[in-house]
Amino acid sequence: MLRMVDPTAESRVLSPDTLRPSGAMLSAQIALGRLIEKSAVAPTGYDPTLIDLLVRLDQASGNRLRGVDLSRQLLLSPSHVSRMIDRAEAAGLVRRNADPNDRRAAQVALTHRGRAVLADFAPRLEAVIEKVIHRNLLAAEARVLVELLGRIQRAAVQEIEGAG
Repeated sequence: MLRMVDPTAESRVLSPDTLRPSGAMLSAQIALGRLIEKSAVAPTGYDPTLIDLLVRLDQASGNRLRGVDLSRQLLLSPSHVSRMIDRAEAAGLVRRNADPNDRRAAQVALTHRGRAVLADFAPRLEAVIEKVIHRNLLAAEARVLVELLGRIQRAAVQEIEGAG
């Protein structure tokens, strides 16, 4: 039986205790993301997804990854990542090379131009991180934050992959 609800009475469908952790994380991520985009990414002239792709390659062993590995890291479909790689390759930021371990696959590697774009981007990103994170958190707090967010991210990815 449906219960009649007084539309004038204050009621919540979701508990604030449920929303508080995810709301805080999402709000911080959105605010920091917008600041990084405005202060660090926009001056490069490239969109944030291409810069993220370059950062992932920069951090990878040998500065190269297979498309499927980029797809997993970026949490995007392989077809979406393939189009990103096409755009980055057309801009001269990356190049595709044969994967010596798998004849069917290609590795994506940074070019000199891609490294130059990152070298231009890096000081602005570091300045944003310094202002927003390091000036507001103790080093130990930052380490705990990274650990906690990593645990949440891994759990969410497991749920995504389990559902797929």
